[in-house]
Amino acid sequence: MMILMLTPGCLDTTPDEITGIGIELPLNLVIEGDIATFQATGKKPLGATYLWDFGDGLGGSGEFVNHIYIEEGQYSVILTVIDDKGSIGVVEEKIEILHRNEAPFANVQATYGGFGQKIKVNSIAFFDGGSSSDPDGDVLTFEWDFGDGNIGTGIRPNHWYDSIGNFTVTLTVRDEGDLSSTAETWVLVSIRKYSVEFNINKIMIPVLAGYTAEGETSTESHVYPYNLTNVNYNLQWEEDETAENLPIWVVIDPLNYPDNFTFQVQTNYAVNGSDVGTSGDLSLIFPVLSTVPLGMILSFGSVNEVNDYLFQEGYTSAKGQGLWNALITCNNAPSASDGGLNTGVADLDDGNDWVLYVEYEYYTATILEF
Repeated sequence: MMILMLTPGCLDTTPDEITGIGIELPLNLVIEGDIATFQATGKKPLGATYLWDFGDGLGGSGEFVNHIYIEEGQYSVILTVIDDKGSIGVVEEKIEILHRNEAPFANVQATYGGFGQKIKVNSIAFFDGGSSSDPDGDVLTFEWDFGDGNIGTGIRPNHWYDSIGNFTVTLTVRDEGDLSSTAETWVLVSIRKYSVEFNINKIMIPVLAGYTAEGETSTESHVYPYNLTNVNYNLQWEEDETAENLPIWVVIDPLNYPDNFTFQVQTNYAVNGSDVGTSGDLSLIFPVLSTVPLGMILSFGSVNEVNDYLFQEGYTSAKGQGLWNALITCNNAPSASDGGLNTGVADLDDGNDWVLYVEYEYYTATILEF
């Protein structure tokens, strides 16, 4: 009789190793919070059990498994395959779980005026997106819609508003992963108001002096501004032939032979003036070329628009503006030496000195915004 004795430690009870198994990782990049799908590949024994260790303290079973990683990082995925005979196969792969890009936060609170501002038309509004942030620390781009059909870029742009209205301004910030967010503010653009006052200016031109020979004409020219209201001319002369400068044989009073002048002013519009005489004092007056308007309150976008309105509506008058000529003619300078007969060498009076006084008034508009 044969007796078979088994000695402990001599029987090999180690299970067979299953080879040729593999893990198919997700084809696309996996971001934390997304589903990662794993598949057992290669040799697949009949009746096998598939056990998974996802490396984050969690596991699963089956040829196909899904798993969600909560945190970014690198994980070791271990697949253990056990067949119906107890044979075991183990395979390991590493997977990188990416950080989920978070959307930036658009903020316009740093803009002057906080969440809104009031400006006048035809002026600049300033904006500031510097309070915007990104939880991932990404570099941001800034896009602005100013609400009036215009757009801009940059963290701190400015914009010129040339029309009135209440405009919604939208800031869009975008990160490197193309995620974005928006914030809004507003700009109330109001019309400008101006007070217009009209003021009279009186100008006295320095006295002009000259000499005009008998039969000749002297000309003095003046250029006048817009909004001319009054112009006054005064020509004066004195009989320069006196008893003291006549020969002693002349006994006739020279004042009995006064010089004769014609004084004429040619304007650049329909009214001219003239006077003639021997008085030694001729005046020409051009009153009320235009009337001084009353003050007013106007609503416009700029001072230029106010000036355009004043011109178009006739508050700016061109009447009389420009060149005027004053003509001084010595018609006759009779002499007492020949009894006023103008007989050649016996006539000792050939003309006369004169002085011309000129003063004028015009109005100007003072425009003040309030």
